[in-house]
Amino acid sequence: MNNRQRLAFPLMFLSIPLLWILVTLIFQPSEFLFPSFPKVFGVLVEEWGRLMYHTGATLKIALLGYVLANLVAIAIAVTYLYMKSFEEFSTPWTILIKNLPLPVYASILIVMMGDTLAPKVLVVIFFNFFPILANMSKGLREVDQVLIDRCYSLNASQWTVFRKVRMPAALPYFIAAQEIALTGAITGAIVSEWFFAQEGLGYLIVQASTEYRSDRLFAVGLLASVIAIFAYLGIRFLESYLFRWRRKMV
Repeated sequence: MNNRQRLAFPLMFLSIPLLWILVTLIFQPSEFLFPSFPKVFGVLVEEWGRLMYHTGATLKIALLGYVLANLVAIAIAVTYLYMKSFEEFSTPWTILIKNLPLPVYASILIVMMGDTLAPKVLVVIFFNFFPILANMSKGLREVDQVLIDRCYSLNASQWTVFRKVRMPAALPYFIAAQEIALTGAITGAIVSEWFFAQEGLGYLIVQASTEYRSDRLFAVGLLASVIAIFAYLGIRFLESYLFRWRRKMV
């Protein structure tokens, strides 16, 4: 991240309350429909312990699903590389899973498996594995064929070519997918908690909606957004660290 990008996010965090207060002063919406920023901030302070408990429940689902989605996507991408027939057979299924509406399969999984950890983690996996799979598959193939032929001419094994050539070539694509996958894991976890859950940020959103607590609804939404932003920034800093040699070449 360059200096302007590093400055953009602090400015955004500072501008949110200012814009929020400005909107309430100019348009004067009903507190019931659009609560003021001090009121929402007050909910965050008063219910901080409760919010952190439910945030932990959501992050457990999100991180577990995120890790498993990466493992599944990498395994399938490597299989695609060496088994073209498997790719041709399974591609329609991956497209079907990708385009099936999230609430549909979330409802089906939770009705079938009950209010347990498994269906919620599966929702996160289904929600996230496709962008990782697409990027990883492309990255493993985006290698100069001349370089691969040169390696084989030097008696390099297939494993050596994969480890020394294909994996480094795929790493930028893999990291790029994480920007979508990690934030998407949080979204998927929250959506999975809309159905029959007893804890998590998704549960709080449903509870606040049924109780007509718009202040708590905005507070949970603000908290979830901040978590997603920090997850995105974490991936960007990881990318900057892994590819710091690029800056030295410029």
